[in-house]
Amino acid sequence: MAVAPETIEKIKGLPISSVLEKEGSFLKRIGREFVTHCLWHNDKNPSLTVSDDKGFVFCHVCQEHNDAIGYVQRKHGLNFREACERIASSHGIQCLFIDEDDKANAERKAQLEASYYKTEKAQEQFRANLLTHPESITFLQNRRIQPVTSKEFGIGFDATQRRITIPIHNYTGRLVGFTARTIDDNAKPKYKNTENNLIFNKSELVFNEYKASDCIRELDECVFVEGHLDVISLWQAGVKNAIALQGTASPSDSIIRRLTRKTKRFTLCMDADAGGRIAVAKFLESTQDLALSGQIDIKIVSLPDGNDPDDFIKGGGDILALIANAPSWLDWILDSWLNELNFNDTLKIQQVETQLKDLLSKISSQALRSHYFDKAAIRLAQNKQTVAAEIAKSFRENAPRISNSRSWRKPGSVYTRKLVERRLIRLYIHRPEIRWILEPLMDKIYTPCYIWLWLRTKELSDICNAEELIHVLKSILIVSEPYYMQQLRPLLAPTIIIDDNEMSIAHIEDIMTKVIDEEGILD
Repeated sequence: MAVAPETIEKIKGLPISSVLEKEGSFLKRIGREFVTHCLWHNDKNPSLTVSDDKGFVFCHVCQEHNDAIGYVQRKHGLNFREACERIASSHGIQCLFIDEDDKANAERKAQLEASYYKTEKAQEQFRANLLTHPESITFLQNRRIQPVTSKEFGIGFDATQRRITIPIHNYTGRLVGFTARTIDDNAKPKYKNTENNLIFNKSELVFNEYKASDCIRELDECVFVEGHLDVISLWQAGVKNAIALQGTASPSDSIIRRLTRKTKRFTLCMDADAGGRIAVAKFLESTQDLALSGQIDIKIVSLPDGNDPDDFIKGGGDILALIANAPSWLDWILDSWLNELNFNDTLKIQQVETQLKDLLSKISSQALRSHYFDKAAIRLAQNKQTVAAEIAKSFRENAPRISNSRSWRKPGSVYTRKLVERRLIRLYIHRPEIRWILEPLMDKIYTPCYIWLWLRTKELSDICNAEELIHVLKSILIVSEPYYMQQLRPLLAPTIIIDDNEMSIAHIEDIMTKVIDEEGILD
């Protein structure tokens, strides 16, 4: 009996760092990767790099490398099936089997490589077709897809079906299939996807996940949309942390596990129609427990009725502002339920009260729970404060008690470093009289967007006086990449008073030194 391909796919979809941690390996974070001791040689100093993005470990000393299954095989002397069973058991994955002998296994591996090769050859042909079929170019122009974007996403043309092709890559960046959009308005269906096969598993694929990963980490936010062309349109508009599921199904557990290694913040920007509402509902259904317990944060963008993100952008809408100001999912649900409520229907009001009580009572944070009880009570009482107080009191008295047993955990060094670097560069820009004290720390900045701002600041310091510097930086930021604007605007135009003293500067120096030592990053 051999391990079923779908089980192997789920195992390979796990962050490899989590597999190693379950096996007792001590991992030390260095930037976006980890290091630990190598299994393949006598490793006194950790030299084995662990990459979640690439899904493998690599030793810079002995050059050995492997995936999660191979690592567990080596560490415990197991065969392939035993290693899969061990990993599946420790991660709550059902290990399925099929009848397969060694010969059949070798044939399956050969079929895998043949599938990859066939898909890559098809992509080469589709790209060539795009340049020789004017109607495909016209379609892209009408959709306002720029040539540089077409090249970036590898858009092609299937001349046999008269469809624009968009290549789909898995989370490691390997090409596995396509989605194809007809260029003929009357043709049905509008979209066709590669059918599930050895390398294409629709339920485990996220469009643009590999390409968007760096930006998701940098912005600490992942934007979910419905369609592939929405992702492409958002990319052109400067939103480069957008991804799309293959269809409107809810994201699988393995997808959520992968994404939460990159960020805990998700913004849903679905179409403003019935399908979009279904997509939001399915996403919330699969992630609600994580959101209610505070493990992830979800916001929901409300587009104008009938719009998808692509429509909104083409219509001149400010998609960046819409994403930045999107309300929390709880506010969105509260508004959705109460805005459509007929306050003359007593039975319906009681039903909504029960729904709200059931939902809000599951919030793990007592302060947040109280906030939403009060907000819901005021809305239900239609701004009558006395009635609202009675409803809120009823909510609290009848809500089930939550025992919050989660203990406080010290923030990780990467998170701490980002906060300290943010404070450091804000001080440098707005307090010119202490720049000479901060100067030695500035070149130790590690967060990419802060490095960008520091380099611009350093370049301008030689030609601008202290008063001019902030204004020139603001001007540069306005014409920069939109995600720099999103991250750095609060630094250049802070809403707090910059009054740090010598003690706080010493504190910054101390923390910077500690987190650098903890991460093991060489300056």
